Amino acid sequence: MITTNGLNHLALPVKDPERSAQFYADLFNMEIISSSSEMAFLQTVGSNDLLALSRSNAEVVSGRETMHFGFMVEPEQFDAAVRTIEDKAIKKVSEPSKRAMGRYIFIADLDGYTVEIFEYLSPL
Repeated sequence: MITTNGLNHLALPVKDPERSAQFYADLFNMEIISSSSEMAFLQTVGSNDLLALSRSNAEVVSGRETMHFGFMVEPEQFDAAVRTIEDKAIKKVSEPSKRAMGRYIFIADLDGYTVEIFEYLSPL
């Protein structure tokens, strides 16, 4: 068994790293660490996670039941997150729904990646 200190980064191939970085920075209040036409790095404010975006023409295959990733929000922020998605006309993959661990919504980013936003009620 390998004991880790958590997930370090998620690397995604995208068509335009600078454009995608701005999307994530604007929507999720992420800090752009560095950005160029070939690669961009973002970090969630107050966290050690890293989103790495590299220029590629790779086909994106992403969906609710396949490859997707998620961001946690506090329960009192979930409704505001949904309003932001609607105000920014972000494509919804699902309407807001609820399951035992909390409410969630799936959206699509600029490259077609499915991104889940869910309220953090308790440790999984």
